[in-house]
Amino acid sequence: MISRRAALRLGAGAVLVGGAGLGWRAWRQGVFSVGHGPAYDAWNTWAQSAPGSELHLVHAAILAANPHNSQPWAFRVAPGRVDLFADPARNIGAIDPFRREMHIGLGCALENLLQGAAATGWKATLALFPEAGDPSHIATVALERGPAVAAPLYAAIPIRHTNRGAYEMARAVPDSALSDLATLGTEFDRIAVRWFATPAARRELGAHIVEAAHAIVADRDQSRDSAAWFRDSWDEIQRRRDGLTIDAQALPEWLRLAAKVLPPPGSEQADRVWLAATRDVHVGTAPVFGLLVARDASDNAQRLEGGRLWQRMHLWATTQGIAMHPLNQLPERADRERSQGIEPKFGAVLAQLVGDGSWQALMPFRMGYPTKQALASPRRNVADVVVH
Repeated sequence: MISRRAALRLGAGAVLVGGAGLGWRAWRQGVFSVGHGPAYDAWNTWAQSAPGSELHLVHAAILAANPHNSQPWAFRVAPGRVDLFADPARNIGAIDPFRREMHIGLGCALENLLQGAAATGWKATLALFPEAGDPSHIATVALERGPAVAAPLYAAIPIRHTNRGAYEMARAVPDSALSDLATLGTEFDRIAVRWFATPAARRELGAHIVEAAHAIVADRDQSRDSAAWFRDSWDEIQRRRDGLTIDAQALPEWLRLAAKVLPPPGSEQADRVWLAATRDVHVGTAPVFGLLVARDASDNAQRLEGGRLWQRMHLWATTQGIAMHPLNQLPERADRERSQGIEPKFGAVLAQLVGDGSWQALMPFRMGYPTKQALASPRRNVADVVVH
């Protein structure tokens, strides 16, 4: 038999050992180093990096939104010129079989680059797909020196982050903001925005998004390829400098700390957590949904334009304290249906939501006022993405 005093001593010892173990894991997992280390240098040094040069524009471009933080870009820099390329090795597999999201992300990078050019005294001339035989050569931006012109969204580049947390349901996004957002891309006559702001419209779209999320989890290839971009190790984040992280989920502080300290969940548990977040947070706290539409959502040039508009909208929303978050589950399933030649269940849902045969769905999203500010995602440095 063990005495009560001995038991108390053993219990105290276990608490000390457990506390020490948790402290060690907390340190190893970067609990006390949020936003620091090589994986976050790009956010902290961008304004001081090669100011006024062509290379500085790349520093702005790599801070753009992109799918699963895959950062699917490469750049070639020469005097008076920056070329943007797709990096096919950084695609997200069965989640994006036709590279729809990849090209949207490349369009986001292009928008940041062009915002930077205007703000730092460059006159930019854009040519999309300049080499007919090379679809990976996305754009050439020819640059001439000129006066700096107003680029009010430029300053928002390093503070724009995708906010995956809860939004304030009691605080509506004003109609004036929806109108202002819709007019940001008037030069993109092949791209438009649809809003789902009424309770009934939100319920309908939200239910479809949740259903599509369940279908992704049930699809072994899509579930695997999506999970492959999650980084739950601090060492891995600092080494790879890409992917989705716990810090970037905008979780309540206690939950963020617990998720980083506890052992990573298995795949089935991770799927359940994602489904619950989709239902209860992403859909359940969305004051308004939006849908980017294109005349031809399979055309890569229009996908790039959609990405440019998305980045521009997100930068503007950042200046207004409004959060935005893509919700790609529906088009991801619709693309998967097309790639597998199966019944277009979710393709039909998207067509119904668009409601006009002359437009096609490109990317759903949600927006609102955040309950918690988003943290930065890791980024590869410019040296990692410049080719010669």
